[in-house]
Amino acid sequence: MNANDIKWITSGNLEHNPFYFSIPEKLDKFGFCIDMSGYGEGKTDKAQMCIIDTANKKEKPNILIVCPDGSKESWYLCLLKGAGFDFKFVNSANDAVTFFSPEMSNLMLLDEKVLTESEGSAFETVRKSGILWDLMIIDAAGAADGIDPSIYTQNLGMKADKLLVFAPYPSEYTKAPDGIKDIVKAVLSDSSRASAVDSFAIDEKAMSFTMNSPLANYPKEEANTGNIRIVSYAFPESDIPANLHIDDQGGNHYPHGGNVFEEYDLPEKNIYRKPVYTKNDAAVLIKKDKKLAKFLEVIDGIMKSDDKTAVVYFKSEATVSYVEKILSVVYRDQTSNIIYLEKTRFDMMQLKQWYEAGSASPIKLLLAADRQSESIGIFRPITHIINYELPDSPVELQQRYVRRGVSAGGAAPEFIIFLDDNGIFDSRVLGKVIAGNLYKAFRMNVPSENVLFAVDGIEQILTDMLIDVKYVADYTAAVGASFDTIAKFRHDYNIPASRNLTNAATTHSYSQHKLETLAKALGVSDLIASKDVDKAALTAKIAEKVKQIRSGFSYFDKDMSVKTIPHKTAQNSEFKQFESFLEGNPFNLGLRNAQNELKQAVSGKNGFAPIRDVIAEIPDALKSAVLYNIWVYWHKALKVGGSYAEFLKSYNEGVI
Repeated sequence: MNANDIKWITSGNLEHNPFYFSIPEKLDKFGFCIDMSGYGEGKTDKAQMCIIDTANKKEKPNILIVCPDGSKESWYLCLLKGAGFDFKFVNSANDAVTFFSPEMSNLMLLDEKVLTESEGSAFETVRKSGILWDLMIIDAAGAADGIDPSIYTQNLGMKADKLLVFAPYPSEYTKAPDGIKDIVKAVLSDSSRASAVDSFAIDEKAMSFTMNSPLANYPKEEANTGNIRIVSYAFPESDIPANLHIDDQGGNHYPHGGNVFEEYDLPEKNIYRKPVYTKNDAAVLIKKDKKLAKFLEVIDGIMKSDDKTAVVYFKSEATVSYVEKILSVVYRDQTSNIIYLEKTRFDMMQLKQWYEAGSASPIKLLLAADRQSESIGIFRPITHIINYELPDSPVELQQRYVRRGVSAGGAAPEFIIFLDDNGIFDSRVLGKVIAGNLYKAFRMNVPSENVLFAVDGIEQILTDMLIDVKYVADYTAAVGASFDTIAKFRHDYNIPASRNLTNAATTHSYSQHKLETLAKALGVSDLIASKDVDKAALTAKIAEKVKQIRSGFSYFDKDMSVKTIPHKTAQNSEFKQFESFLEGNPFNLGLRNAQNELKQAVSGKNGFAPIRDVIAEIPDALKSAVLYNIWVYWHKALKVGGSYAEFLKSYNEGVI
């Protein structure tokens, strides 16, 4: 048995995508890689490949991941359950204890906010140690409004031999994302390699794959926007009288769509507020809440299946708590098949239990917020993505769509959007909030896709939205004041209070700028400028633009107009040549050899004894990851043994 082969078993739980393999190759060649792939697509698998590659080349690897506030637990779970690496947290608390020594291997997760709150904390010890990280990974892919390079150029204060940056999306969509280059120059230890970043333009050419550039942008020959399912529902008008709208009573409107009890002060709200529901309580709420009833119809087949897993996205704690309480009644015998990720993100003991024991019951339903997206991948295959509540932006909608994996049969998951016929719940959020933020759907100079433009009927949705914004802009310009119009505009488009739309003048300025930006993006400025808009002509021109966007990868030019590159130009000959060379890549060759050797160990006359010999030859930083992935392979592929905890016990007692 060969230790050099066995250690590659750590990559057995990851997607072996040729493009993903190019990332560690680029790190070797340039010292850094800027991954521009839209919305962090496949970022956890890419990161783990780079971690495995580094750990295989260094006796005592030092690896640091810097991630956004609120996602470090998701990263931890992915790293632990994906490749078996147990990273340590570094936080900003003054009394925190961090196990760190520059003399040993250090695998660490750093919350981005620590960089601005670190005085006197354990992070100061790490930073002042003068440690040179073998690999640093900066996850900025969740930064929907761009990235502030100064956090890294001024506050990080550490260098890395290799640097992987998952670029934000959009990367400040109103200007080119050159600020990322400043991060490379500040962090990369080799100044000559770092300064080379200036010779690579971050522009539309980054879509073309080449190993002669440290830039990476996932090339796909076909559109990645499909398999979208619209689920319709409607409330009787008598159920939602205007006088019961909470906002009309001086409260804050509910912005996320689809929770009638947060939006309206209905009599059943007294039941809705209960901490626990009885069977009768659930029946009353399901009867009143038409969206909840439709949701239960959608997931019933998933809960009864043996091979389906759905992730359900929410924006508010109130709604996810409500749905969780309903599910605990309706599926009271299957609660172990349902996970609410928010409850586990700080429960390290439970994360460890998942890691060591494995789930006795397959997970069928994951309830999640957007910040937990990184951890979804460990529950693959995901067969359904359900938007119980919609986000404010097409950025977050696309993030949900691409962080999904592919099912065992190779099919993309069903992407489900609820829309109400009343036009005031999900239909309002999709048709006004998300559509009204479409200028965030793409980046300056860097081509990508967005699932918003794959929704059936999006042409009419965009037309209606533009006409509505134009009405508000024209009305507030002509009328001195109109509280009702302004209040409705703020509510319909989820406009934050910080915009200070309190009078006609400020509302006109804001709505007119929004209208001009949206019209320019879609190429309809001339039509929207007319006093009386030709709706048919506007719809036709928008439909033409949508068709063009669907045909390829789109980006904003310097004038904030959307340009599109056809799909067929994405995968060039160099990518296909690179793909053909991967058969001998150690990730593939080593993994295949490792699996064959482990298969022989199960059936061979020497039993598992050779495993202990090869583990002894492996660097300490790799031992636990290799042991975990040996168990994963035996357990899943060969159906050998029980939990990982039982496997470790047998290993430590010398039985294996």
